[in-house]
Amino acid sequence: MAPTQNSFWQFQRMVKHITGRSAFFSYYGYGCYCGLGGKGTPVDDTDRCCLAHDCCYEKLKQLGCQPVLNSYQFHIVNGTVACGCAVGPGVGCLCGLRACECDKQSVYCFKESLPTYEKNFKQFFSSRPRCGRRKLQC
Repeated sequence: MAPTQNSFWQFQRMVKHITGRSAFFSYYGYGCYCGLGGKGTPVDDTDRCCLAHDCCYEKLKQLGCQPVLNSYQFHIVNGTVACGCAVGPGVGCLCGLRACECDKQSVYCFKESLPTYEKNFKQFFSSRPRCGRRKLQC
């Protein structure tokens, strides 16, 4: 199992392991939903992965979890991510496992969408003007 860290850092590691890409340099600021916030219509499959990840985290927040802060562990066997608790049994463990499942779905989605990844949709510090103002419902 990987060392215990909050899911933000674990997600970065998981992205790198499964896609071979840096989460920050390849996905943060990509399209309309990858990175902080998100609104408008997703620009492609990669961006739809980010919207789905946002929605997954939203559901966890509604359950009382803090998906960016909850800790989990994971390991990879033959390309398959296995999630584990970073803390003892209880709410923290359950929230961490759920965050890991959201992250796992997202990285597999990223991997499937690699053939259509478009470098032109990556913007580090742009306000994402082409995305519109409305956030899509989950």
